[in-house]
Amino acid sequence: MKIKKWVLFLFVFTLFQSAKAQKMQSTSPKIENYTKGELEIKIAPFGLENPISVGKVTADGTIHFDFPEIDLNATEETPFFSMQKMGRAVGMFVCHDKEVEQNTETVEAIEIKDVFLYKYGQQVGALLRATQKEMLDDDFVIGSTISWFYSNGEGEFKANCTTYEDDETAKDGLDRNTIRNKTSYNISFKKGWNIVSHSLLEKKDITTDTGQYSKRLIEQKESVANIPATMNWYLNYWANDELIEIEHQLVELKPITKQHYESWLPKKLGNLKRTSYEVGKKLERMPTTNNVNLLFEKGAQKTDVTIVDCAGNKDAASMYTLMKDMASRDWKDKTETGYRSASKMDDKRVMIDYNEKEAKTLASYIANGRFLVKAEATNVKPEELWKHLKTLNLETLIKE
Repeated sequence: MKIKKWVLFLFVFTLFQSAKAQKMQSTSPKIENYTKGELEIKIAPFGLENPISVGKVTADGTIHFDFPEIDLNATEETPFFSMQKMGRAVGMFVCHDKEVEQNTETVEAIEIKDVFLYKYGQQVGALLRATQKEMLDDDFVIGSTISWFYSNGEGEFKANCTTYEDDETAKDGLDRNTIRNKTSYNISFKKGWNIVSHSLLEKKDITTDTGQYSKRLIEQKESVANIPATMNWYLNYWANDELIEIEHQLVELKPITKQHYESWLPKKLGNLKRTSYEVGKKLERMPTTNNVNLLFEKGAQKTDVTIVDCAGNKDAASMYTLMKDMASRDWKDKTETGYRSASKMDDKRVMIDYNEKEAKTLASYIANGRFLVKAEATNVKPEELWKHLKTLNLETLIKE
């Protein structure tokens, strides 16, 4: 009976230990003080044109990796992003003394260092990692980082690579007594995704007549089964969240139809009379034809107005937020014939390009949360042009 109890105890204890180990292994890394909401994690092993989704960051900053399989046969390599032999893939290039203990020549791999973050399909930042935060700005801080490798098979690469300082007095031009760098490699790849730790173990500070500098003396690259618990995670975020949200909302909107444009058309712009119009005009550098172009005239005065609806089009939405950003602050630059500026006119931020010599004015602004408006006028000064433009009743254009 005692034996049975002891066997049962061992069985339960083993299960507990197994569950505990599994829990520790599945603990996900986390970005501290994270406030950016859920983001998608992507990498670009073969170029930024077709990034691969490899996980997500949840709203609390927890990082969840989920690396997919890659079909190398369906992958188009580029000169800058291509599979390489194991030694070259892990960074062993020039060695004055080379000791290769093991090298699987038939295996190729590609390294992924950059890990990007996406929101609504748009790149917004990067995920950085290091055992010491100072490593992000200084290559000579003792510590480790990791990168990922995709391998086309199982392989081993174990080697030491030593380089020496130049010395004109030495027979072969090298001072064999002075090591510049020594890097050891202990790499074991399985087919698919692998993690490699890259550590700076020792550096050397040098003082010369011209100043001080450091060099990476002893380094180590080795395969690791999991992300080391000592690895810290940091966010490099460069996107403007306000503009990102505006673009997302614009893409979700339903574009204005041609029939709705035609039912809205104003007959006048201030004291200028409409003489022609065109819906769906193809515009230079504009990714959408969802627009209306109107020409207003009176005597020598002429104003050509284009209203672009940026709804339902990602590229057009990006142009909308670009214009919003460019006009967001006051600035004014003199030109040979007049000036260019951005300022507030009534309740709108308006960009002006005024050619006094030719009596031409170009006004650009955004309106009603979706429109890009551009007006090119002849014999109309900026203040007068704006006086005309603000009579455009764009509010009725978006009302069904």
